[in-house]
This record gives sequence, C-alpha cells and structure tokens, in this order.
Amino acid sequence: MSSSNQYNRLAIVFHWLLALLIILSMIIGKLVLERIPNSDPEKLNILQGHSIFGIIIGLLMIARYLNIKLRGKPDPIDSSGKLMRQTALWAHRIIYLLVFITVATGLAMAVQADFPAVFSGVATLPESFNHLTARTVHNLSTNLLILVLLAHISAALYHQLIMRDKILHRLRWKRMD
Repeated sequence: MSSSNQYNRLAIVFHWLLALLIILSMIIGKLVLERIPNSDPEKLNILQGHSIFGIIIGLLMIARYLNIKLRGKPDPIDSSGKLMRQTALWAHRIIYLLVFITVATGLAMAVQADFPAVFSGVATLPESFNHLTARTVHNLSTNLLILVLLAHISAALYHQLIMRDKILHRLRWKRMD
C-alpha cells in the first residue's frame, strides 16, 4: 500500500482511459452492433473497431493491474467502515474479473467466427453469432459489467456528494499533497 492519499498518475490515466474505452465499447456493442444484421456490410468495419477496442482494453487492464501491484494504491478512506471497505474491495475485483471475461469471450468469439479470415475478405460473417457459446457468455458478462459499473459510479457519487469524503480527488491529476 502506498501512504499517499491519491493513486499514482499512471493509475489515474489507466482509470479514466479505461472508463472511456469500456463505455464506448459497450455503447458500440449494445446500441450499434446488436442492431445491425451480420449480412450488412457496414457491420464489418464497426466490428473491427469494437474488436480492436476489446484488445486494447485487455492490454490496458493488465498494465493497470501490474501498475497497482508494483506501485501500490492509497489507503482506504477513513470515513468508510469495514463493511464499506470490503464491499469496495470485492466490487473492484468483480469489475476486473468481468472485464477480463468480456475480453476473453470476445476473443473466443473472434476465433469461433474466424474473424481473421472475415476481416481479410476470405470469408464472410456467419448469419448470426447467437449459436456461439462465447457470444452467450460475452453478452452475460457485458450485462453484469454494466450493472456493476453503475453501482461503482453510484458509490463514488455517494461518497463524493453525500459523505463528502472527497474520494474522487484520489483520481484527479492535480496532486493534493
């Protein structure tokens, strides 16, 4: 553990960059890709971008995890009791797990649907992805991730606005020290 009240700057960059990429990826997946039939040629370009986002998210999550393990993180907020600290610990673990499951099942879908051949123009997309086991798990993990992230954001806002313990200051660029 670090004795600082803030995350290190690299951890802050990882946090906000991953937040942006994960939200964009979920919007593309849920609100765009799910509505476009696989027969539509436009889907291929969007699917390529979504796949690239997924790979980048996976790599950044590994880098973020290593950064926190090597450089530590701030001590828990004083105003939170044992139950809140344990809940926060498990919530973060669940977020990591769900992101990794979502990325892994996205990669598994790419293998099952032969994305390299599809993206190179040698093959076409299957009529649907619904028959792929990885698709079912990818969809479930994405839906669970959305719920957990909404709870995470709600908890951060509760701390910041109700408890007024300045928890979000730990994730800002400007140093408090």
